[in-house]
Amino acid sequence: MRIQVPDLLSQFKTGGTLSDSSLGALAAAGINKGLKNKEQSDKLLEYRWKPEAYIKDKLGWFPWSGSDYDADGQQEIIDAYILALRQQHEKSAFENGLITEEELTYWKPGETIQNIIRVEAGHTVGKTKLASGLVNHFFDCFTPSILYTFAPTWLQVHDLLWKEIKTDRRGKGLPGRILDLRLEVADDHFAIGRATNDAGGRGTERAQGQHGKYLMFVLDEAEGVADFVYGAVDSMASGGIVVVLLLANPRTRTSKFHKIKSRASCRSFRLSCVNHPNVREGKELVPSAVKRDYVETMLEEHCEEVDSHNDDEHTFELPWRPGMIYRPDPEYMFRVLGIPPKNSTIDTLISTGRYEAALAREIADADPTQARMGVDVARFGNDFGTLYLRHRGEIRRLARFAKQDYKVYAGTIKEHALGLVQAGVSSLHIRVDGGGGFGGGVIDILKSDLELIAAFERKDFRLFEVHNNGTAHNEKKYADLVTEMYAEAGETLKGVSLSGPPNELEEDLCDRKYDWANKSGVEVKRLESKKEFRKRNHRSPDDGDGFILCAAPDFLFTKSCDAGIAAALRGARIYGR
Repeated sequence: MRIQVPDLLSQFKTGGTLSDSSLGALAAAGINKGLKNKEQSDKLLEYRWKPEAYIKDKLGWFPWSGSDYDADGQQEIIDAYILALRQQHEKSAFENGLITEEELTYWKPGETIQNIIRVEAGHTVGKTKLASGLVNHFFDCFTPSILYTFAPTWLQVHDLLWKEIKTDRRGKGLPGRILDLRLEVADDHFAIGRATNDAGGRGTERAQGQHGKYLMFVLDEAEGVADFVYGAVDSMASGGIVVVLLLANPRTRTSKFHKIKSRASCRSFRLSCVNHPNVREGKELVPSAVKRDYVETMLEEHCEEVDSHNDDEHTFELPWRPGMIYRPDPEYMFRVLGIPPKNSTIDTLISTGRYEAALAREIADADPTQARMGVDVARFGNDFGTLYLRHRGEIRRLARFAKQDYKVYAGTIKEHALGLVQAGVSSLHIRVDGGGGFGGGVIDILKSDLELIAAFERKDFRLFEVHNNGTAHNEKKYADLVTEMYAEAGETLKGVSLSGPPNELEEDLCDRKYDWANKSGVEVKRLESKKEFRKRNHRSPDDGDGFILCAAPDFLFTKSCDAGIAAALRGARIYGR
């Protein structure tokens, strides 16, 4: 029987508080026990969906926004935090029969909630201050709650985050007792700080097993936090309504902090000193935060003026120095820009700078009549198939397949192909991964589909069965076709736009290594195998493989193709019209 909660939706839509009747119904449903903790006033409940107002009114400081500079700021991270909470509340209400699917506002069934919020930051931009505000807000407005904050050392816990938490809170009449590294209201309502290096991590081990209605975990200086802490947090975050906040000045691309960005449940932000209001405006608008003098000093010591931009080297310009282009060294990248510098021991074919430039690029001016699809077909139980499209200078993922047969792949491809015809496309090439014979099954269905053939009558329509271990076009540089596809797809990234890519794509492209192989006496590049990538990253590079099939240039697959003739050429079997 569905429980009726008349004004539940108004809480989600308008940011208001729950009525007593709604509180009672939620408590009866067992999903909101302890909401009206005796220590928590109605006045604090009014701030539940308004953390920025809570921070201003109760803590006495003002979050800064990067929206004026088209960049991330404290306010943008606050927005992501509250969205994750709203979505989790709404999902819980839906699953407990309190609201229907038509009444959902912030979350839809099947949508992944991004409740891991990851922040890369330059120095003194306010990441720790922001964490303090969110810890205090969560503690006061979601009860009963359990919060754990972690940092590598006791000094980092005590003198950084918890200094801010206690300073913001003391003397404000807020609930609970303030101890050294602990806030406490009740046995099931507390916040605590832990150093992850204490006694071999036993302090963190004691944190394992904590479960509750509301849980928040903060990993400050997260690059220095051991991997086992992430595992403990994953275990505790498996139930309830949870927010995980990760913050770091990023120095490496090999840490758990860096790799976790590929999770679908993770949303990443970057707080750059260059985009801080104090720096952009040249005056102190945010007290005790970074100033332009610091950026200028670091610029003089760690940057070189260059003639042109290079995405691979993260070149940049400063708004107050128009026309001047700078190339940063690794120290400037992580201390000022909040960008992890490339680890010189890792050899990859596609740089993160090139990837991020494609993310920021507006849609390029490209031929609207031409489109290319890339299809990676899953082979193993935990792998996913992917379908990517390049059209009008933009690359995006059209579909992800989980344990589907050939017909589902072919049906999805056909649906999008017919839509492209309606959009004026007259040249469509579909490249399908042919490893293991799975792609051949998809192609067999497509090449026999009379509706699809009729739609592309007198048009350039071709199907390619691509084998990664096929011969490279340039055999003097690459060991096989897949290595060349990755390299050439990296070149394509210099001139296209990425539209809403999944988090996994960056890691698939920018963290897939290559080494050198001797081929007939010539040293050539060879991409690491899927097996090697899977061993390091615990998943297959499905998005990367789908992407490169769509992004690689035509010449890799065929030099000529007569209509209606199937031919084997350089690792690709081609079916042409």
